[in-house]
Amino acid sequence: MAEACEDALMLDLDCRPVNPEGEKGQMAGAIGIRGGALVSWDACRARAQYMRSNREFRMSVSALNKMGRCIAMLALLVAAHSVVKAQNVARWSWQEPQAKVLPTGDLEWAPKAFEFKAGESVRYIDFESGNDANDGLSKQTPWKHHPWDPDATDKAKACKGVHTYVFKQGVVYRGEMNANESGTADGPILLTRDPSWGEGPAVICGSEAVTGWKKGADNPFIPEPQKVWYVDLHWAPRNVWMVGRDGAVTRIALARTPNWTIADLDDIQSEWWTWKNPDKPFDNYATINGERRHLAFDKEDINESKPQDYYEGAIVWTTKGWVMGSPFPARVLAVDRKNGSLVFPCQWGGAPSYKIIRGCRFYLEDKPQYLDSPGEFWFDKKGDGGRLYIRLPGDQDANTARIEVAKRIRMIDSSGMSHVHISGLTFRFTNIYWNLTAAPYWVSHESIDAEPGCVRLLGNGTDIQVTHCTFEHVHKGVRLKAMGPQDVIDQVVVDDNVFSEADSGGVELADGTTYGDVAAPTGRLYEVRVRRNKFDHIGIRPDLFGQGGALVVKYAQTAEVAGNMFDRVCAQGIDVYGAKPSGAATDRPFTRILIHHNKAVDTLLNVDDFGGIET
Repeated sequence: MAEACEDALMLDLDCRPVNPEGEKGQMAGAIGIRGGALVSWDACRARAQYMRSNREFRMSVSALNKMGRCIAMLALLVAAHSVVKAQNVARWSWQEPQAKVLPTGDLEWAPKAFEFKAGESVRYIDFESGNDANDGLSKQTPWKHHPWDPDATDKAKACKGVHTYVFKQGVVYRGEMNANESGTADGPILLTRDPSWGEGPAVICGSEAVTGWKKGADNPFIPEPQKVWYVDLHWAPRNVWMVGRDGAVTRIALARTPNWTIADLDDIQSEWWTWKNPDKPFDNYATINGERRHLAFDKEDINESKPQDYYEGAIVWTTKGWVMGSPFPARVLAVDRKNGSLVFPCQWGGAPSYKIIRGCRFYLEDKPQYLDSPGEFWFDKKGDGGRLYIRLPGDQDANTARIEVAKRIRMIDSSGMSHVHISGLTFRFTNIYWNLTAAPYWVSHESIDAEPGCVRLLGNGTDIQVTHCTFEHVHKGVRLKAMGPQDVIDQVVVDDNVFSEADSGGVELADGTTYGDVAAPTGRLYEVRVRRNKFDHIGIRPDLFGQGGALVVKYAQTAEVAGNMFDRVCAQGIDVYGAKPSGAATDRPFTRILIHHNKAVDTLLNVDDFGGIET
């Protein structure tokens, strides 16, 4: 009460705070106003104490009334302080940790909960039971296809404009969507799920469940043909999975030698072969068609015990030196079994830049001769399709198993879209481009699908949001690139997602520059936010020019990367480039990048360079 009276006296003496941050216990350092002049709260307090001790001073009804006014004013100040703090939190996400900080100082993943949100116009999609001739306006009359799907017909195909598209939970959507349509700032196009409709994940799937298997391989190069099952397809798969009755997913490996597994979690290449290079540890080269190529030796594993065609034309995955070290795929161009050597191109094309050093590791794949153990497949491509040969784990009968065979490379794909929000969906089982050694499009002009992504934008886009989604058993989750010199990507949000078992990476957001670019203009990447995502088991089979990093941001003007968790990543967990590429003749002022509250565990598993969190 005495303190309250003292504060009341200060108000009575026209002492009032300038700074609403001043709270009880902190008043002494605050600034007040008395008689129109700035004074310290200490001065106000001293004057009040003096008057209290003065014999002529008496606590009057007037003073009590003023004390009441004081308490009311303090309540207003506390309320104003709370409002200011709330406004700050809402305005600046970096004022929030984005992860739970434990008492030990460790960080724990803290994603925000998914909330179903719908716009004014809603359309429902049920791939199993829907019909494109329905109106799509209710859960009872859903479409089978999304309007962006090339297979859409009737009313579904005719639908345009701003809508919320709800995919039924517990249903697998087997199709692709060409998203060359935009919403508005006030009304984005939404692709989502409704927790009240169906049970289980709403899945966008790149594979087909294949049945009708026949036993016995007819290819003369396949060992133990009686243990092999086959089926004819009209497409060319590069990935196959087996799904158990409990939903557990088993990757079926492309036929390879040696038949390696990850036997050592700290050395995932421990069962690969090793280049011996007995005469020179590095700088071994051969000339093929007038061009210098890598030459590497391992007579222990490449020798005359196997025929020439066992090695010719195989794909070799090899590590390299001196730095980076990430494995890359290359086609075997020449074989010398007597000396135990292979000749193959470098990673970047042209003359070798990195070196194949004694002690680098490698394996071979994609030959029918390598289909020699359970848990492998090989595809004999004829035109657009061909014959798929498979041996399941334990040499299980293929007709008793659920086998998902990758078909679609593109899932949600665009050359230009804005105000599109994707939330709550699950992406699985994507295919990849057939030529595993294809260089990126900007080098080879072979195919943009050499670098795929489940949600991919190659062009212009503003207000692209991918939130609360799961990407599992895919090549890459999200890939956005401002491809053209005039393209702009802005207001990107990738929040609260899970990326798991992604061969090449989780997220890649990039401007339009490519390696060696000098002259402007180039496509721009402006505002980016990547927060509270979880990444695990990333990067085991990177793109030809890639490393296998989980989260890559290239030359954003402003970015916040926060609250992300990384575990078991083959290269960097976070790899952020700021400003502009070295040597680029352009200006990139005002670059602002915040990286905080991220956690990276067991990264760099397939490389000898970089950092778990690298900028």
